[in-house]
Amino acid sequence: MDTWITYVIAPIAVALVSWILGKNSRRIDETSKIVTLLQDEIGRLTVKVEKLETKLETKDEALERKSVIIQEAFRCRTPSAKCPVLIRQAEMNHYAVVPEPPSA
Repeated sequence: MDTWITYVIAPIAVALVSWILGKNSRRIDETSKIVTLLQDEIGRLTVKVEKLETKLETKDEALERKSVIIQEAFRCRTPSAKCPVLIRQAEMNHYAVVPEPPSA
C-alpha cells in the first residue's frame, strides 16, 4: 500500500498541486526529479529489507532447531556423554565444520 502511494499517488499529487498553484515547469521538473530519486531510494531500501527478512527467517529456523535439540537433550535420562540426542548433534556439528583435506 505504501509503495503504491509512493509510486502512483505522490507524483500525481505533486504535479497537480504545482499546476493548480501555477508553478512554472522548471519547479515541476525539479519536484519530479526529487520524487524519482526518493522512489529509487525506497526501491533500494525495499530490496535490503527483503534480504534482511530472509536472513532473519533463516536464523529463526536455526534457533528453533537448536531449541528443540536442547529440550530433547534435557529430557534425555541417560548421562550427557551417552545421550543419543547430544551424540547426534555433535556428529552433525562435526560434519558441518570439518573442512575437506587438500588434494595433493
